[in-house]
Amino acid sequence: MMVLSNTMAQNEQIKDESVISFNGLLDRFACIEGDPTSIPATASPTKSSLPDTPSDSVSSIEKSSSPSLSSRYFSTPSKVTRKRKVPRRYAPPALYAHLAPVPDCLAPNLICIFVGLNPGVMTSQKQHMFANPTNLFWPLLFESGCVARKLTCVDDRQLPMDWSLGITNLISRTTAEQSELSKDEMVRSAGELESKLRCLRPSAICIVGKGIWEAIYRFKAGKSLKQEQFKFGWQDLDEFQFAAQAGDSPKVFVVPSTSGRVAAYSRSMKAELWKDLGEYIKTIRDRHLINL
Repeated sequence: MMVLSNTMAQNEQIKDESVISFNGLLDRFACIEGDPTSIPATASPTKSSLPDTPSDSVSSIEKSSSPSLSSRYFSTPSKVTRKRKVPRRYAPPALYAHLAPVPDCLAPNLICIFVGLNPGVMTSQKQHMFANPTNLFWPLLFESGCVARKLTCVDDRQLPMDWSLGITNLISRTTAEQSELSKDEMVRSAGELESKLRCLRPSAICIVGKGIWEAIYRFKAGKSLKQEQFKFGWQDLDEFQFAAQAGDSPKVFVVPSTSGRVAAYSRSMKAELWKDLGEYIKTIRDRHLINL
């Protein structure tokens, strides 16, 4: 009997120790209110190694144990990588043959003729120059003082009569992008453009796009325009006279392309360039009005 009673006592002692050990584990995760010194020593043997955090902040344990909080507030934003658009390859004329050419807006003896590259798809569809709403041509035309009121693409036919301005293109066929034109095609078209402008005899020509001027330069000079030779604005035509008629050569002004696809130059930079052209056009127009 004594052996049995000793065995039962030992079992009770083991049972009590297991209960205490389980409670000790629970105490590690218990939310204790009141004095922190009242927490039993067995509550969390590793608590001293955790950093202190303010009561109104989310602890590191909560960050790691709550996927929604971690993803919403604590995840590092991933870097957005934009895929670089691959330019289209050369497109034969047959590809856009279903789109009608856009008529020039021209007349003889204008103050300035603007030369674009070629009609885009929307320009061809609407049958008006620089018809894409993202194109800056019409806003810059007004802001620079080239015209005295805001115009849109539907006013292009009235430019020669109302403002002594005109619009044509280096190449008449339509494409969606410049890359669909070949460089040889652009150089050959420069000769046709020169013949057209020589007959019209404008006071000035505004080349709307660096690539157009490079093609004209190669056609006239027989070599490529070096980077250090290029500049926007009024051109010094020492090597050649473009569209000259009987020794009377028009002034040439070059601005960046106004297409919405071209973002290499800022809006403010383009506006400053156009102001120089606008001052010249206003001076010639005022002089013409005085002579009348």
